[in-house]
Amino acid sequence: MDDQGGTRPDLLSLKPTAVPRLPLALLARSRLVAKLDCTAETVLICAPAGYGKTVLLSQWLEGQMHNVAWLSPTQHNRDALWPAILQALRRCPAIPPGALRQFSGDEENAGDVLGNLAQELTAIDATVRLVIDGVDGFAPDERDYWLPALLNQTGLPLHLALAYRDNSAVDPGPYRLGGRIVELRSKDLAFTLEEINVLAAKTTTLMGKHQLRELFRQTAGWPACVALALRSLREAADPDAPLGDIAANNRQLADYLDQQIVRTLSDEERLVLSSTSVCRELVAAQANALAGHRSAGSILTGLADDRELVESAGSGRKVFLVRPMIRAFFRAKLVRMEPDELLSYNRIAALWHERAGEPEAALSHAIDSTENGLIGEILERHGATLLGSGEFLQVRRALAVLPDTVFAASPKLCVVAALAHVESRQPTTATRYMVAAHRNRDDESPPDLRELQALAKARLSWFSDAWADQAPQATVDYAALRFSRRSDVRIEARMVKVTAALVEGKYRTAENEAAEALIDATETGNAYLTGKVYLKLAATHSMQGQLRRASDFLRLAEDKLPAQAWTAGTGRSVGALMHASAALLRAEPAKALQFAATGISELGQLGSSAKGAGAAMRVTLEIITACAHMDSGDRRNALEDMRQARLRISRDHLFAQPLAACIAVIEHTAALALGHADHAREVLEWAGERIPGTGELCLLRAQGPAGISRFDAATDRLRPLHTGAVKPVLEWTRLHVNVLECFMALRTGRRTLAGKLLDEALHVADELDVLRPLAIAPQDVTDLLVERAGTFGPQEAIAQRLLAMHPPAEARRAQSLTPREREVLTLLPSHLSQEQMAAELHLSVNTVKTHIRLIYSKLGAGSRHDAVAAAYKTGYLPWP
Repeated sequence: MDDQGGTRPDLLSLKPTAVPRLPLALLARSRLVAKLDCTAETVLICAPAGYGKTVLLSQWLEGQMHNVAWLSPTQHNRDALWPAILQALRRCPAIPPGALRQFSGDEENAGDVLGNLAQELTAIDATVRLVIDGVDGFAPDERDYWLPALLNQTGLPLHLALAYRDNSAVDPGPYRLGGRIVELRSKDLAFTLEEINVLAAKTTTLMGKHQLRELFRQTAGWPACVALALRSLREAADPDAPLGDIAANNRQLADYLDQQIVRTLSDEERLVLSSTSVCRELVAAQANALAGHRSAGSILTGLADDRELVESAGSGRKVFLVRPMIRAFFRAKLVRMEPDELLSYNRIAALWHERAGEPEAALSHAIDSTENGLIGEILERHGATLLGSGEFLQVRRALAVLPDTVFAASPKLCVVAALAHVESRQPTTATRYMVAAHRNRDDESPPDLRELQALAKARLSWFSDAWADQAPQATVDYAALRFSRRSDVRIEARMVKVTAALVEGKYRTAENEAAEALIDATETGNAYLTGKVYLKLAATHSMQGQLRRASDFLRLAEDKLPAQAWTAGTGRSVGALMHASAALLRAEPAKALQFAATGISELGQLGSSAKGAGAAMRVTLEIITACAHMDSGDRRNALEDMRQARLRISRDHLFAQPLAACIAVIEHTAALALGHADHAREVLEWAGERIPGTGELCLLRAQGPAGISRFDAATDRLRPLHTGAVKPVLEWTRLHVNVLECFMALRTGRRTLAGKLLDEALHVADELDVLRPLAIAPQDVTDLLVERAGTFGPQEAIAQRLLAMHPPAEARRAQSLTPREREVLTLLPSHLSQEQMAAELHLSVNTVKTHIRLIYSKLGAGSRHDAVAAAYKTGYLPWP
């Protein structure tokens, strides 16, 4: 995109490969023009070919050409800088013809020449902008003599604008201190993502977001490369097609890079760039090993300092990053012309990275070398370490290319494969590798192999249908994994103990073990294992019903775990489950359904087990899904879906008690609300067998009598909770108890007590970040919430969240029926006679008849059937 061949600035003149000649406005660089407008005297623009140096100068000086003298090196004047400058000045419209007649062009003394030139320009009252476009095209001795004199001139009404590709062509160092120089480099001239998007739109190039980001990633905003790529994309006109490797697939772009960049390099420079093209970033010693000589690092330094084809970064600028397009060009050339050399370079890189203590990069290059022996050796030595740092996808990628014969010869490789698939939550595949490891093991296995086998067995046990018989806790203690010399093994062993404690309901033990694991992971700087510990802590609090603390730890886990681990391993299914549970308990059923669907889709092999962690997760997600459907108004099959999920929770199910407590409270409450007394009794009988002696069972035993106004019996059944004789399994059960007692206080006329209970319920809801029990509370409780709005003090915010879930119209409707009338209304959908309803409510038959008559009147109904239909329609009764 630089004009190197004439005296008139043009938009594009690239030879011999032409870049599309777009209208000047399409490449407008207003941010750079504004920066140049602030310059006092001298502008220096240094960047490789194709960065739009000429274009930028043309845009900046557009409308000012009367005072511009422009020159570029040509075959005729490249050895003589002063004659070229003189010729450009004489063509400048601001200088009258014949004004510079005293100069012949043969002058040799720069000081005298510039002094006389200053007198001439002052006499004609002209300030000229001298543009030398392509300074490095002139002979070195010419520019080294004339440019310092021009840069150092004072009082000369001649402002410079120099454009060049090689930074060694101009040394502005002594003149920077004067503050009279504005410098732009390739990083300034590169297109931003937004500029590429604008250019694509103006050239009618259809691009998808993924294509746009990929084009920016591959080109790093190199303008000429972007222009050529856009031409190709415009011809394809498929915004959804993968972009592919631009340097390899775009012939015009490859030709441009070859002609404008590669052919200007020395043989040594090309060798270094070719041999190092297998690495995204590298250091000097690495470059020396790949290129096969000791000066490769120095060559890269020169390409960084002088040509800007390489970026040097890091402490002391010791790390080199070759520009993406240059690296891609040389790599594509190796693939096309010297594939064996490419494999050899990758082997060298793999061994170098392994010696440097960088196993992830070593494994990546080993895979690219296609040398199975090397891949297997690196996996044996470093596979477990890579898994401990979260690189299980890379490990699995390596495992996938190895033939069975490699595994048959290596029990350790089989264990590494088992651990990789456990990490990916694929227990069936992991079990096959463990069987192979046992079959191929030696009688005298080394200690590190025994440790990994014990860890794999312990972790795999939680996913097995026979988890209860495998005693993972004993496995961990027997192998003394917590005292391993390897920190990742110690941390993983503690997390196994966390799971064991959770199964036994020993939550304090689980928290203590997780805290120790967190300290170890933090001290060793292992972000991946730190994220996994946070995930364990989130699960620990979630299983206790402490939603706020669980959510806090889940956010920490999401921050720490790498994206690939979160989407394909530990985090995805567990995180989705906890997000779904949190959304349900916050009374956000739509979000709960979304997260639950994600969780179910991510279970993979876990979803096929009848017990173990996978079965527990599937049942929990099914419960959440059914409950969320009911809460969102889709009640057709919700209750039956809950029953089916509950019946799949066996006595020896992993995490059976918290699962049973959760489903019992949710299903029993839903059955009563929908008027399905038989279903509610079934849940109560089931809970009596599965969760005896728990606060949840006390709640269920109290909810039935409270629903038919037997408040004394309900209070008696809640008493063990208040005396501390029993405790709830889940913290949010306390909130259900608060709501139930508030309802009973209102029905018995104790409004002061009801207000205190509502305050307590809001406090618990705020503490736990759980809203659902209040969101589905009886209408009496909702009425009290509406009535006392604005008086809840610190809990006012959560009260307002609840009020937002109840439209004002619904609240106004609720006032038209008295509490006793709503109580009678709940029995109308049943087949009870008026006499039976009176007995159920402990009222006289005449009182029941009076209430029914008033209900008919208020609902505008003429019959019991019409009253029930109107109650469903207006929201007094929930849809069955």
